[in-house]
Amino acid sequence: MLKNETVDFNFKGKDYHIRIVGADVYPQGFAAIVNHLSDFSGVNMLCDIGNGTMNIMFVNDKKPNPHRCFTEKFGTHQCMLQIRENLMRVHHAEPPEEMITRVLRFGTADIDGEYLKTIIQTAREYVAGIFRRLREHGYDSKLMKLYIVGGGGCMIRNFAEYDESRITVNDDICATAKGYERMLEMKLIKNGGAL
Repeated sequence: MLKNETVDFNFKGKDYHIRIVGADVYPQGFAAIVNHLSDFSGVNMLCDIGNGTMNIMFVNDKKPNPHRCFTEKFGTHQCMLQIRENLMRVHHAEPPEEMITRVLRFGTADIDGEYLKTIIQTAREYVAGIFRRLREHGYDSKLMKLYIVGGGGCMIRNFAEYDESRITVNDDICATAKGYERMLEMKLIKNGGAL
C-alpha cells in the first residue's frame, strides 16, 4: 500500500498532489466495532455482511483474533440473485431491484401477497445460510455473542428469529467511518499528535 509515496491526479477539473505518510490495515468489520469494544468481553463473533461478501472475525476479551478471520462470498447480492431467480421461476416476473431491496430492508412492500411470500421465503433461506456458515466457522450461540454489522444486518433483523440478548445488529451505516475516525484519534494521541 505504500508502494508510491506520492500520488498526483485530477478530480473534477482540479489537480491534486497527495503524499502518503502511512497505512494501517485492519480486519474487515473491525472499525465498525472499535467504539463498542467494551461490550466484547468473553468470546464474540463479528459478522460484517456486505453486498458481495460476509466477513467473520472472532473478538476475544476485547481483542480481535487475526488467526480466526474468514471471508465468505455470501453477501446480500447472492440473496438478490436468488430472489430474482425464484420470482422468475414461480411467478414469471422480473420486478425492479428497488422493490426487492425495499422488502429486504423493511421486511415488506406494497406488492402482491404471493410475490411478497416468495421474497420473504427466499430471504429466510438466505439468512439460514448465513447462520449455517457462521456455525461452520465455530459460532455457538450458547458459548458466544454475535455482533452483526454492515448493510446485510437488516436481513437478520427482518428474516431471522434470534435472541436479542445474544445477537446485536448494528444498523448504523456510519459505524465504520466513526470507527476509523476513532482509531485515527487514538493513533494521534499515542504519537503525540503525529501520524
